[in-house]
Amino acid sequence: MARTLKIKDSGIGISAETMPNLFKKFGRAKSLSSAYANGSGLGLYVAKEIIKAHKGKIWAESEGEGKGSKFFVELPSGK
Repeated sequence: MARTLKIKDSGIGISAETMPNLFKKFGRAKSLSSAYANGSGLGLYVAKEIIKAHKGKIWAESEGEGKGSKFFVELPSGK
């Protein structure tokens, strides 16, 4: 049985165009480039790799820009 953590925000949301690249190395949304100029695009990639190393999954859902986001982390429960 797995355990799932859900984190929901009411922030800028994620466009359908950005979603497929969200967890890729150096992946950045075009709309964020001017707002967060210092980001490297590695944060979600590193999170994905750490969670994958623990045999888990991470994913995001959003209804689009301006509609917030939900992030999910699923890890197997320990025995």
